[in-house]
Parts: sequence; structure tokens; C-alpha cells
Amino acid sequence: MKQAWPGLLALAAVGAALSACSSSPGKETPHKPIITLVGDSTQTDNQGYGLGFCANLTREVECVNRAKGGASTKTYLRDGYWSKALSPKPDWMLIQFGHNDLQSAAHADRETDIKTEYPANLRNYIARAREQGIHPILVTPISRRYFGPDGKIHSDLTEHSEIVRRIAKEQNVPLIDLQQLSIDKLEQIGEEQGNTLGLTKIVDGKTVPDKTHFNTAGSYVFGRIAAEAMGRAVPELARYVRPEPAVR
Repeated sequence: MKQAWPGLLALAAVGAALSACSSSPGKETPHKPIITLVGDSTQTDNQGYGLGFCANLTREVECVNRAKGGASTKTYLRDGYWSKALSPKPDWMLIQFGHNDLQSAAHADRETDIKTEYPANLRNYIARAREQGIHPILVTPISRRYFGPDGKIHSDLTEHSEIVRRIAKEQNVPLIDLQQLSIDKLEQIGEEQGNTLGLTKIVDGKTVPDKTHFNTAGSYVFGRIAAEAMGRAVPELARYVRPEPAVR
């Protein structure tokens, strides 16, 4: 009977060792936490702060953006976006709604009653997340750039933001008060510089500032603010926030 070549025996031994290592319970790849954004266009990558938020997190965490333009607390669930947000299953979920929950004759299909439906929907998202073993984080809606003659922001989402704060306290959910943080930032830099962080739109043939959405520069500014606020609201996530602001 012919004997096997020494080289082949060595390769077989290496293969067996690698196989044993891959099947060893103690050698499994560590779980990388997943943080998912759930909200409207002000959270998206192309119109909101989502791009900048994810850029300001380290590679030790996976950032998934499931925000949807035009979504409200009513339509996000109704139109199936909530189901999509569950894959891949997040460990943490930043939930921000309000801009499209405002009552509007042009978009009556997505508006919600601020006294009843809006808070009930927020509680429903919290309950659904917890049922899936997901940790919810509530985010007050980021402010529009509505500057008054006094140089101050006159937000149309003050009442919605207060409801989010109240529910976060009631449900013992971490809170990112992005409404107040964005107002503070905008009032610090002023209207002219604030407009450089936003998109523009055409109205009656003229180019005017879009006072709701962000360009890439704005996404990085407010994404950094949101990421830092997350680290403060949930200390165990602070290590996933880059120590220095991300650069485009």
C-alpha cells in the first residue's frame, strides 16, 4: 500500500485544525450592535441628518437608516415600513415623527390628531419595539428653520415635541431632545448661515431656501448633534460615537 506524501498529511492536519476552530463555541464572531433610524424625511440620507448621524458612529456598530420621506406615525406602520425596519433586527431604534403628523389639508391621509392619535401611535411603536427585544429611543422632531424678525426660531413643532418628552418620561424611554438642540444650534449660527445647511426649492420660478430639509453639510452638522446626544442619553452607546466630528 502506498503511503501519503508528508505534505498532504500536513495540509490535512491544518484543515482539521481550522475546522475545529470554526465549530468551537468560543470562537464565534462577536455581535455588532445595530442602531436603526425610524422616522420621516428629516432623518433620511438624502434630505435629513441620517447620513451625518451614521458617519459619526464608529465601525464597531452598524447604522441602518429606515426613515421614509413623507411618513407620519400613522403611515409608517400602515404602509409597511415598520416591518422593513425590523430587518436586520436592531438592538436600538431611534424613533422620530412629527413633521408629517401636522394637520394639513393637502395631506389629510397622513395627519394625526395631536391630542389622541399622535401620542397613542408613539406608545404603540415603543410597545412593538420592546416586544421584539429592541430598545427604543424617542427623538423630538428636529426644528424647521423658521426664523422670526427677532432672530429666534418660531417652531411649529413645539407641542409635538412636548408630547414626545412626556411619553419618554412616562414610558421610561431614553430621549434625544433634537427639537431643542437644533433650535439652540440655529439660533447660535443665525438665519443666513442656517440656510447654507439646507436644501433649496423652486417657488414661482424663484429659488428659495427649503426650511425643513438638509444638504450634505447640514446632515453632518445635525447628524453629529444627534449622535452626541444619543451617547449622553444612553451611556452604553457613547463608545460608538466618534471622538471627533466626521468629515465629509
